[in-house]
Amino acid sequence: MSKVKMLTQDNCPKCVALKSFLEMGLRNKYAEDIEIVKREDNPKAFMELVEKHDLMATPVLIAGDDVLLDTTPSKVSVFLERNI
Repeated sequence: MSKVKMLTQDNCPKCVALKSFLEMGLRNKYAEDIEIVKREDNPKAFMELVEKHDLMATPVLIAGDDVLLDTTPSKVSVFLERNI
């Protein structure tokens, strides 16, 4: 199974909250299975995913064609269990 992509960007409080949940809430359980695509570090890959999935906000988790826009902890856990 391929990695889940996580789109993030600077100055994004929800991105910080999601990273914190992944690190502390899930104790980095999925750290090796998530590829972070940060807008400022990899703008080309970031924009390709934004255009492909018609995204308007970050953070977003993407696994193939499965896109999670609501990154509340309970939904993130279910999404990761389903896709990893």
